[in-house]
Amino acid sequence: MNARLALALLAACALPGAAASLAPGSAAANPPAVKRAAPAKAAPKAKKPARKAQAAPSAAATVVAARAEPYALDEIALFGLGAALSVQDGGVIAVAVRPGSRADQAGLKAGDHLLRADGSATSLQLIAAQLRAWTPGTRLPILARRGLEVRVLETAAIPLARAYARGDRELSEHERILAAARLTQGSSDGRAVVKAVGPLTVAVRSDQGLWARFPKGLPAGLKEGDEIVAEAATGLAVDAQLDFLAVPPGSTLRARVLSAMDDGETRTVRLAFYALDLKGGGTYPTLGAATAVSGDQRMTRVSAGGTLIAASPLPDAKRRAPEPVLDADARLRVRLLDPLVVDEPPAFWRSGPGLWVKTVEAGGRRLFEITHAIAGRSAENAGLKTGDRLDAIGGRSTEKMDFAEAIDRLYGAPGSDVEVSVLRAKREVLKLKRGQRWTGGKPAPLPLPFNAQ
Repeated sequence: MNARLALALLAACALPGAAASLAPGSAAANPPAVKRAAPAKAAPKAKKPARKAQAAPSAAATVVAARAEPYALDEIALFGLGAALSVQDGGVIAVAVRPGSRADQAGLKAGDHLLRADGSATSLQLIAAQLRAWTPGTRLPILARRGLEVRVLETAAIPLARAYARGDRELSEHERILAAARLTQGSSDGRAVVKAVGPLTVAVRSDQGLWARFPKGLPAGLKEGDEIVAEAATGLAVDAQLDFLAVPPGSTLRARVLSAMDDGETRTVRLAFYALDLKGGGTYPTLGAATAVSGDQRMTRVSAGGTLIAASPLPDAKRRAPEPVLDADARLRVRLLDPLVVDEPPAFWRSGPGLWVKTVEAGGRRLFEITHAIAGRSAENAGLKTGDRLDAIGGRSTEKMDFAEAIDRLYGAPGSDVEVSVLRAKREVLKLKRGQRWTGGKPAPLPLPFNAQ
């Protein structure tokens, strides 16, 4: 009895040593198998798991070898594609696609066979190399087969990283000095470029004319040699189609009295206009003469030689106060006798929206009626036509606006906007573009004045 128990204990102690010599996964290596083994009959059954253990080292070696490849599955997903790739049957197959990744946004699905990437025959190594070569803002095209269908996929562009901008407080003292120096140099260079742009030389024909007014009226008691100043009540355009102003409203005309006489019945004044001071420009010598008078001056005329002839006031009126030869509201037409050459920088020139107007009174209100809309210009493109009446220009009512102010508001820098209010079936506000010409439904800037000569 004691001998049998000793043999059983020896057999039980020998089994763990034999199991330790087997490869992992064999039946003898499992601890529960030891509990089920019989003392006398366990040795013959242990030989079968030993034969299975001979194949297990070969499978383990294959797994280790696969993980030792230079472009492993896990390494591909780290490059931003968001898809796990695998080499199967000589091709690259998408094993899994992470939701929301670039691969998912491009339309790649698990099970797709990647045929080409970036236009080249693909492999696991090539995919990894292409992902490494990605730069911000580029796309990766992929040719994939899904079942019997071949699809062209493309990843979204990687957004460009924003450059970090430091605030003024984060700059060093040296950087502040450099920034100030560069700002000064940039301003100097900009002024040099502006100065380098030559002035525009424009010739105005000698038969051109404009209306002038005397802000305080043309006074009585003038004598030969007296100097007077008139203000341009209208502008003088270089070209009727281009609509550029050579003489803006508000410019001044200098004149000298050649002769003056008052015999108690008739007063005569002959003026010679000799200089023109452009508003926003320089002074130009010129020669001009009066040709006509407008306004409430029924007893005043201009002779063929340019002499202003007016009836003398009644004796009682003369005693009360000297009556001016021309009222402040009167307009005197001045015609240029010599051609005028205007030489100004590009910033001087102003243009209009392509319409001509005149002053009218309607219902006790002052309005400006369109007398001509230039073909192809902003006014015509907006639907304005001859006979339309404007009751506001540039946001201001025309009720107390004189003609000079109306022209001054209509004209401005080429390419800028001006709003006008037109009275039709209902009041309509239109935004017009200065210095623009419409061709084929598209606006284009007008040529500068010197290009039109």
